[in-house]
Amino acid sequence: NNSTNLTDEELEKYHGFTQDTIKDHYDDLSKNYDSVLTQVGYPDPEKCAEVVESLEVAKDAEIFDMGCGTGLVGLKLKEKGYTSIVGVDASPNMIEEAKTKDSYAELEELFLGTPETFPEKFRERFTAITAAGILAEGHLDNKVFDEMVLALKQGGFAIFTTREEYLTKYNYQVKIDSLLEEDKWEFVKKEEFLRYNAMKEGGVGRFKPTTVLAFCYKKL
Repeated sequence: NNSTNLTDEELEKYHGFTQDTIKDHYDDLSKNYDSVLTQVGYPDPEKCAEVVESLEVAKDAEIFDMGCGTGLVGLKLKEKGYTSIVGVDASPNMIEEAKTKDSYAELEELFLGTPETFPEKFRERFTAITAAGILAEGHLDNKVFDEMVLALKQGGFAIFTTREEYLTKYNYQVKIDSLLEEDKWEFVKKEEFLRYNAMKEGGVGRFKPTTVLAFCYKKL
């Protein structure tokens, strides 16, 4: 089932982490992260960038890439002509890798998921937010959606990807709906795509072909 040139053991490293260990875990993975994700099939960054472009966001608009990792989303946005991307991630090693992409105007270490301490300088600043891969197993709870609303300007767009089962498993849907009911944002669109699409059906560890959703909401 392993169609990459990586061992099953290497691929197994990519799951089983919790909020407590995630920073160290990603510091450890940062060097091979891009090549692993490219080999297993990880269209989330491209999908996020496509959605930003489809919304006709100005090329010089400020975009906030939450959980930017090694900078894969920033790279895809740069390829589409975006010039004012700000990336944040909890892992300093990931940030260092992201710097090598030369795609970001700013990069900063930031642990997401605590809206009460969300930095003032990032509030009501951005025209669009991208979040690829942070709404995942052992990653962030649903408070990160409050941070999205805090970071966006009025009329700005939040674009994020997650597996369908996580909407209920991690109470993401509950939070998304409560922000709708509170008139904090409105639904724009949803698209379905396949992640880990380069792997054969059985896959290895968490890397088996998986249906993922890309969402877009607009701040009111």
